[in-house]
Order: sequence, then structure tokens, then C-alpha cells
Amino acid sequence: MATLKVLAALLHYPDEALQAHAAELLAALDADGLVRGARRAALRSLVARLRDEELLELQSEYVETFDRGRSRSLYLFEHVYGESRDRGQAMVELIGAYREHGLEIAAAELPDYLPLFLEFLSRMPVADALGWLEEIGPVLQLLHARLAARPSPYAVVLEPLVRLAGLAPEAKVDEQVAAETPDDTPEALDRVWMESPVSFGGPEDSCGAAQDKTRNRESARSPTPTETVRWQDPPAH
Repeated sequence: MATLKVLAALLHYPDEALQAHAAELLAALDADGLVRGARRAALRSLVARLRDEELLELQSEYVETFDRGRSRSLYLFEHVYGESRDRGQAMVELIGAYREHGLEIAAAELPDYLPLFLEFLSRMPVADALGWLEEIGPVLQLLHARLAARPSPYAVVLEPLVRLAGLAPEAKVDEQVAAETPDDTPEALDRVWMESPVSFGGPEDSCGAAQDKTRNRESARSPTPTETVRWQDPPAH
């Protein structure tokens, strides 16, 4: 499912690699044919925007959209578990699922990062990938509604994911989102920074909100349809 890898790339922090491979992203989107009509046209417009606009402006917009507060976080388990210790166990289980499919995370990234997860699904048979998407469908639906309410150009990336998960993007969650208290105000962000992080494995494996928001994104490169930069084969025994 090349489309999932394209969507993963579009949700990654914008960088020179993403802009350089814009034509390949468009070609993969058209060739796969999984997203059609107006939704594909919207994705093509986003690719063109990410290709043509000033990189610093795109990066600033990305941080304001996804890294300020938790409501639009691209870390799936943050929407399910918050900062409870159950999130750490879920991380361990997801890493185990990756390894069962012969994959190890090559980049310094948490396993529930949505672009990483989508790249994982892009390697799977269609039926299996759709099954995984259905499991996280409610999170995708809520994230799409929050992006659309902002409004954010990234909402067009979440809409096809919600539909592939078998849900309607606008159903049930609009009223919930409208009633939510913003969590990207200075006061709300101060509260997040004061909370203790949750960790799993060892002290170096912290998965708390502070680590999520301060990760050096410039050290990672965007995945493209012709290049896998987030996975490595497990070592031979």
C-alpha cells in the first residue's frame, strides 16, 4: 500500500528530503489509486504546498500543529493512555509486533508515532493493514476532527485514513471537539511540562510528553516511496 507510505511522509516533519521527493510522492499516490477524486486532489495540493513554500515556515506550522499540546499529537497512545503507565506497556507490545514482522526501528523514534506506524502498515498485505487501521480508527477520527476544526492543511491526510479505517470523518466527534478546552495555551503547556514522564525499559527510554515535544526533529529525514529510512532488519543470531 504505497499510499500509506505517502501519507506517512506527509505527516513527517518537513525537510529538504520531503521537498526533493515531492514528484515521487505524487507519482506513488497516482499509481496506487487507493485515494481518488477530491480527496486525492486535496493530497496533491498539500504535496505541492510542502514542495513550494519556505521550509522554515512549514516547519514552524508543523510544530504549532502537532507539538503544542496533546490534542493533536501524532503519538497514538497519548490519545488512549495519556501519560499513564499503561502507555509504556502498550509501547513494549507494539515494538514486539514490529519485531514479529521482522522489523526494528532504525530511527530514534517512539513506536506509536503515526508516520512510523503507517510505514509499518505499508509493508503489510492490504487486508492486514486495513485491520490495523480499524483498531486505531477512533483515534484517527478524533485527530482528523481536531485538525479540521483548527483548521489545518494536514486534515486532508487524516481524512483518507479515517475512511480506510471504515469510519466517517465527521461522525460523532464534532460536538466533542467543539466542547474541548484548548491545550496549546501557555497555561496548558506549563501544566504538561510539570508532569512526570512515563518510561519503559530503562531511564533512557522515557516516553513522556516533555521528550515528545523536545525531540530534535532535524536529525530525522522524511521517508519517501523509494527509500526506507525508519526500519532496519533485526541482527542475525
